[in-house]
Amino acid sequence: MHTPPRRVSAAHLGLALLYAVVLVASGVALGTGTDAYAKVVEVGRALFGVAGLTAAVLASRVTGLLPRARQAWRAVAVSFAVLMVTPALALITDASGTVRDITHVAFVGALLVALQLFPLAETSGRERWKTRLDAAVVLVGGSMLMWFLSFGPLAERQTWSAGTVVPGVVLPLVDQALLFSVARALLRGASAQRALRWLAAGALVLFAGDAVHGYLHSHDLASLHTPWQFLAWLTADALLVAAAVEQWRPSVRRPRRSYNLVRYLPFAAVAVAHGLMLWAAIDEGTLFPWGGLALGGTVISAIVLTRQTIVQRESDERAVTDGLTGLANRARFRETSNRALARGARTGRYSAVLVIDLNGFKEVNDSLGHKSGDLVLVEFAKALRSCVPAWGLPCRLGGDEFAVVLPDLEFPEQAYDVAGALASTLAPVIVGGRLTPLAASVGIAVSAPGELTHDVIVHRADLAMYRAKRLGPQTRWAVWQESFELRTAA
Repeated sequence: MHTPPRRVSAAHLGLALLYAVVLVASGVALGTGTDAYAKVVEVGRALFGVAGLTAAVLASRVTGLLPRARQAWRAVAVSFAVLMVTPALALITDASGTVRDITHVAFVGALLVALQLFPLAETSGRERWKTRLDAAVVLVGGSMLMWFLSFGPLAERQTWSAGTVVPGVVLPLVDQALLFSVARALLRGASAQRALRWLAAGALVLFAGDAVHGYLHSHDLASLHTPWQFLAWLTADALLVAAAVEQWRPSVRRPRRSYNLVRYLPFAAVAVAHGLMLWAAIDEGTLFPWGGLALGGTVISAIVLTRQTIVQRESDERAVTDGLTGLANRARFRETSNRALARGARTGRYSAVLVIDLNGFKEVNDSLGHKSGDLVLVEFAKALRSCVPAWGLPCRLGGDEFAVVLPDLEFPEQAYDVAGALASTLAPVIVGGRLTPLAASVGIAVSAPGELTHDVIVHRADLAMYRAKRLGPQTRWAVWQESFELRTAA
C-alpha cells in the first residue's frame, strides 16, 4: 500500500538555513567583540524582517482566504516591516536603546492586532466564555511571571525613567495582551490552524525574550546585551516567519494522530504561578509558614488539575466516539473529512471517502436478535480497523453503516487498496454459536485537490456503495463514476 511521504517545502528549508547562518555568525562575532556582535544581531533581525514581510504579503494573497484572515496577515506584514526598519532607525539616532524599545512595542502591537483579526471558529456562548476564562488563567500566570521578573522589582525600587518605563512597564502590558490573544485564539480555534500555531509559538518565545529584557532593565543590567536574550528574539522571529511561510507554502506531512496540547495552556499557567510562589518562599527563606502552604497548595492544584484532565479527556472521547464499536462517530467523520479536503486543496493531495454498508445485517438481527447484531457490528469494526492505515480514520455512522476518511493521498489507488484489503479480510464469524457471514458493500469516492465538498464526496461514495450492493451478497466495492449520477437522475 502506498503511504504519503513526508515532505517539507523549500521555503521552510530556506528559513531554517537562514536561522542557522545568523546563529553561527552571531556566535563568531561574539568572540571578536561587542561592536561586531551588535551589528550581526541587527543585520540578522533585519533579514528576518525582510523574509517575514515577503512571506506575510504572499500569505495574505493566498486563494480562498477569508477577508479577516487577509487583514490578519497584512497586520503580521506590518510587524515585520517594523522589524526590518528598526536597525536603520537605531543607526540614525543617538538614543538607539530607546528607539529599539519603542519599535519593539510597535512590533508586538502589530502582532496583537493580527491575532485579534484571525477569524475564530463558530461556537456557543458558553464555549466562548469557557475559552475566555481559560485564556484569563494563562494571562494571570504570565502576569505573575512578569511581576516577579520585571515590573515588581522596578516598582519596589521606584527607579522610573524613560529607559526603564518602556521595557519594564509598557512592554510587559503589551505582552500580557498578546499572551491573552494567543491563548484565546489557540483555545478557540481559528482558520489556518497550523499557521496559527507557528504564530503562537513565536509569540510565546517573544514573551520569554521580553521577560529577560525587562529583568535586565529592572536590575540595572541593561548594558549586558545577553546572547540568551538575542537567541529568544531570533527564535521568535524565525517562528513568526515560519507561520507566514506555512500559510503561503504549507509543508506536506503524512497524517498522524494529533495531540491537542493547547488545552493544557491553563494548567501550565497554574504551574508557573505555584512555581513562582515556591521560588519566592525558598529565596526569602520563609519556609514557615508560607513555604509549606505554597507547597501544599501546589500539590492540591496538581491533583485537582490531573483529575480534571482525565474527566475532560473522557468527555471529549465520548463526544466523538461510537459507544458500541469504539470507532469515530458521525460528528468526527464530518470534521475530519472537511479538514482533509481543505488540507488537500492547500497541499495538492487527493482525499477519499469510503461508505460501507453490511450485507444481510437485517437478517442477523431478525433471526438472532439485536444483541447478536451488536456482536456482528463489533467484529466488523475490528476487521475495518485492521485494514485502515494509521493515517486514515474508520468511523461508524449509525446502524450497520460505516465510513472511512483517507486524507493526503498521493494516488487515488491508495483508497482502492483499502477497499481491497477489507474485502480480503472479511470472513464468517461465530455469533451465538452460529457461523454468520460477514460481508459488506463498499463505495469509494475520491476528490482531487480542492475539487469536492464533504457533502458531495459522501453523496458520490453513497452512490458507489449502492452500485456495489447490487452486484451481489458477498463483499463488493465500486468506485464512483459519472454514470452513477446519470442513472440516479433518470
